[in-house]
Amino acid sequence: MENFVVSARKYRPLGFEEVVGQGHITTTLKNAIDNNHLAQALLFCGPRGVGKTTCARILARMVNKFDDQGNAESANALNIYELDAASNNSVEDIRNLIDQVRYPPQQGTHKVYIIDEVHMLSNQAFNAFLKTLEEPPSYAIFILATTEKHKVIPTILSRCQIFDFNRIEIDDITYQLKKIAEKEGIDCEE
Repeated sequence: MENFVVSARKYRPLGFEEVVGQGHITTTLKNAIDNNHLAQALLFCGPRGVGKTTCARILARMVNKFDDQGNAESANALNIYELDAASNNSVEDIRNLIDQVRYPPQQGTHKVYIIDEVHMLSNQAFNAFLKTLEEPPSYAIFILATTEKHKVIPTILSRCQIFDFNRIEIDDITYQLKKIAEKEGIDCEE
């Protein structure tokens, strides 16, 4: 039996050039990395399915100079931490994250912490996280992703560089679907 891969995973972008409809963000992030001017705390916000977590993962790999094919997989795994705040939203979960931040990276130059659905953190968890976000170690980068920016407390917002993701335009969707149909050998109408 053939191994089936869901299209969302099969066609998930591995590099910024593959991200659809977010050129304003991918260009800014590439330039920040190239010029060594990347903020230590970034907030990616926008509707579901527009590439926030995907861009966070790509950025995490690029910061440590891992290539787009995901080589250096073991080093990559050591330097990238993902936390789903929807199910890990307590003070204890944030304390565990803060404990991890204390240790510098074993390989590469940075440790990247991606906190998805950050608006789901409790107020106590936000407050516990604030000190680390205000004065992070030089090797730590925090990428917070949310669909509801208005639920993130103002003190956290004020410490982040904010990136607003746009809804994907119909032209971009059409172009991407056409590209996938060609790869899959499917005939389709415009």
